[in-house]
Amino acid sequence: MASRNDAVQKVDDIDLGAIAQSAGSAAVNVAKNRPVSVSLWVLGLLLAAFANGFSVDDATQESYTATLQHAQEVSGTELNKAYRNMKAAEDRYYNAKGWFWSCDDRCMKAYDKYTMAKADVDRVVAKRERIITDARREVGIWSVFGIKDVRASFWSAWQSGKDFAARYTMMDAMFMMIGGKEETMISMVLKIVFQYIVNLTMGLIGAFFFFMYNVYTLVVSYGEPMMSGLAFFLLVLVAAMATVGTYLVAIYGTVAGGGLFLMKQAAKNAALEGEQRQRPRHVQYGNYGGGRVGGQRSHYD
Repeated sequence: MASRNDAVQKVDDIDLGAIAQSAGSAAVNVAKNRPVSVSLWVLGLLLAAFANGFSVDDATQESYTATLQHAQEVSGTELNKAYRNMKAAEDRYYNAKGWFWSCDDRCMKAYDKYTMAKADVDRVVAKRERIITDARREVGIWSVFGIKDVRASFWSAWQSGKDFAARYTMMDAMFMMIGGKEETMISMVLKIVFQYIVNLTMGLIGAFFFFMYNVYTLVVSYGEPMMSGLAFFLLVLVAAMATVGTYLVAIYGTVAGGGLFLMKQAAKNAALEGEQRQRPRHVQYGNYGGGRVGGQRSHYD
């Protein structure tokens, strides 16, 4: 009982306000000792929040829009038709195969038709990409259209990272339940939350690298000169790192504070349960001696 009370006292002595104050002091010290890193961090957050790109004139905007509409028409007509033809040729090829994937002359002819259909799909895809590249080079990666594409790529990668974390956390939770180990609800919740944080960190880091690769392909697609493209890439790198890092730090702080609060509540509940077990029970029973009926006496066992 003494050891339990000591543990409860240690947890109860934790001051969340003091921890928050210490964290604030540590942040101030980091800002003083690393002004360049902190300045880049703040710059990245400002770019992520407020950078919208340069506007283009009406003529360029109309030309860009018309060219993209042409690319959409190619996707909606030629590309869809090419995909349907390729799928039909692929089905005929697989149906022509014999046992253990053997392929006779009829099968080889079907394979040749499938190869030609696939080459036609690649040709139409390349045609669409050339049209989109021509449209993008008219406005440039620094334009509002380029920034819009970069933002769309970032949020798509961001969502894929969060989906990764949610999917693998659900699998981890299922394995925990299948394990059959008896645990309290609070410990189970803390384990699941901790596992989600680990999966979220992995998912967002992977999404970050995938996003930066997409930024590189966008810079190339917009036909930006090397120095201008490199400057754009580095600015996006700083903004993405600041955004992902700030989000993860905020999540870590929230989970740490919530975990300490839950630990304090669990310790208090355990202390109350221990006191209730140690409290003597009050038993009442009737006394039939001395000619009295229904007399009451109390006894502590």
